[in-house]
Amino acid sequence: MGEKTQETHKRRTKKTVHPRRCFVEPRFKLTLRLLYGTEIAFGPGKAELLEAIEQTGSISAAGRSMDMSYRRAWLLVDTMNRSFREPVVDASRGGRHGGGAHLTPFGRDVLERYREVQGALQQVADTYLRLFRPCMATTPPIGDPAEVPHPDS
Repeated sequence: MGEKTQETHKRRTKKTVHPRRCFVEPRFKLTLRLLYGTEIAFGPGKAELLEAIEQTGSISAAGRSMDMSYRRAWLLVDTMNRSFREPVVDASRGGRHGGGAHLTPFGRDVLERYREVQGALQQVADTYLRLFRPCMATTPPIGDPAEVPHPDS
């Protein structure tokens, strides 16, 4: 039989190498929805839709700008109009001269109130974020770079 040689193998441990990243501040991502009965009367998507309607003057164009079908956009507007005591969007049918849509003064008021509550909640959440800072890892988990927000955003 052959001669046995004993090689000394060093056990290598694989270290996880994290790419160098700038400091990322933890943050809360809040989603505020106003429920009325079984419906979501208002929320972030509906607020964005109202802003798009205000900008485009059209439910259809607003929906397209959000990669949403006209039917979906119209159903969201219908839910809002049924959930509040007054319509939030006034729409006229298309035709030879084209239709259009605009926010009613009441709709602008609802949107403004929603944004006010949203801002106030974010301020409260940001105040309490200090409770979590000592609990966070020194570097964020590695994932898709798009998942890591820039500190200035």
